[in-house]
Amino acid sequence: MPFVQLKQLDKHFESRADCVIALNKFELAVEEGSFLGIMGPSGSGKSTLLSILGGLCHPTAGKVLVDDIDIYGLSSEQRADFRREYLGFVFQSFNLIPYLTALENVMLPLAVKKLATAEKKRMAAEVLKRVGLAHRIAHLPNQLSGGEQERVAIARALVNNPPLILADEPTGSLDIATSEEIMELFKELNAEGQTIIMVTHNDENRPYFDRIVVLRDGVIDSDNARIPKAVA
Repeated sequence: MPFVQLKQLDKHFESRADCVIALNKFELAVEEGSFLGIMGPSGSGKSTLLSILGGLCHPTAGKVLVDDIDIYGLSSEQRADFRREYLGFVFQSFNLIPYLTALENVMLPLAVKKLATAEKKRMAAEVLKRVGLAHRIAHLPNQLSGGEQERVAIARALVNNPPLILADEPTGSLDIATSEEIMELFKELNAEGQTIIMVTHNDENRPYFDRIVVLRDGVIDSDNARIPKAVA
């Protein structure tokens, strides 16, 4: 059974004058351990799809199943618990708290866990080491480069060891060299078994994915599952 299943998914945004169909009878199945790239022109429904996958935007119709859990069949409180246990989010804007250190930013998802502070610090430090930032744990976001801030954001997404990472344009604000470093990191995480679904407009990221779904006007325009090309 696929790890993620979207069934007959609709999303409409209605105003007094208009109704925008962001997703139309959308169907998608994603296997565990996949590295899926979602691409398409602006307005094709990419970010809406990721928001719905993340339990942040209720669909107009259809079902979203993750690990056979119907996430929009859950109460709001249950869905919040689901997000904490199952999902890690990585955004283009990093969303780091400016007055917290890298270590403290990574510890944020652990706030609700009944663990000693020392254990939370250990877990955060361990995942920062995993993304190559063991030497920067005491730095504030404004003391870090863009690539380092993105690595902190990835570490924060990983600290709860979620089975699914959702990434929205994580290299969109980075230069080419730094983008390659971040994509290499995602590639390593995927090789370790992490399931990743990434929205991107950057064609340079294509070789890293094992599957690319291209959206257009709220439907799948193409779906290419393939072995990625070698990436230097």
